[in-house]
Amino acid sequence: MKESIIYYSTTISLSISKLIPKSILYKISELSVDRLYNRNEKRRERIYEHLKIAFGNNESIDIDRVYNDFLAHLSSFYVEMLLMLTDRLDYNNAIVNKDEALSKITPLINRGDRGLILLVSHYGNWELLGHWLGINGLNGAVVARDFKNRLINENIIIPFRTKFGNASLDRKGALISISRLIKRGGGVALLIDQMIPPPNGIEIEFFGKKAYALKSVAGLKLKYDPLVVPVFAKRVGREKFEIIIEDTIEYKADEYDNLEDKLKAMTTLYTKHLEDRIKETPAQWQWAYRRWRIPRIKK
Repeated sequence: MKESIIYYSTTISLSISKLIPKSILYKISELSVDRLYNRNEKRRERIYEHLKIAFGNNESIDIDRVYNDFLAHLSSFYVEMLLMLTDRLDYNNAIVNKDEALSKITPLINRGDRGLILLVSHYGNWELLGHWLGINGLNGAVVARDFKNRLINENIIIPFRTKFGNASLDRKGALISISRLIKRGGGVALLIDQMIPPPNGIEIEFFGKKAYALKSVAGLKLKYDPLVVPVFAKRVGREKFEIIIEDTIEYKADEYDNLEDKLKAMTTLYTKHLEDRIKETPAQWQWAYRRWRIPRIKK
């Protein structure tokens, strides 16, 4: 009963939002973000804690400014998500370097039988990134955790993720499906910035501090040799983005004999690409996530 009430309330809210001018949506979002983060002591302290972990020793970084810019970024992100869900966002005009980005995805589309792993993260607007790539012919599977509300997941979230030709895979138990897809020459987008404990994660350093990261990308690279390409949708304004498609990473850590050492070296390199991007524009990463939480491992 509760699940249905939440689902129908959500659909009604989405329908009503279509009638609200964008300027008002942005104002509502600013007030909501202020209430959810700035006025919530635990959330505010968590974000500051993470910013200090990453930049506490960097005198050139104004943590207070990054925090405020992060909240502004979140305000825009939430409105953009709403606009995408209600078909009000102009994808074509949202990308400021459209011609350059199209020229870079063409070789990835025409890659032959070689598989493809897109390294994505909670940076900029990752949902818009997936949609724009799908619209322009670079389709693949998106791996993400299913939404807890089954009705919302089946009727809103999955249709949203798959509306431009991408497939949606639940993160739980997805490795077998991903392996088959890569082996057939298909493409998949994998998030590399979440805290994934062993056995699926491996210990690395992120901003010089101990963290766990997904080791499946490195394992798939060693087994099937897909193209591994970091991609980002960097915000340059409200509803305006630069699509960044980095060079293919072919590194296989051949200097190591031990498999675990190979996986660690490769995963560290993948994470370094994200770290460098965050250092360039710190406010655009999702600092609210518990990235450095080290879990207790049962022996």
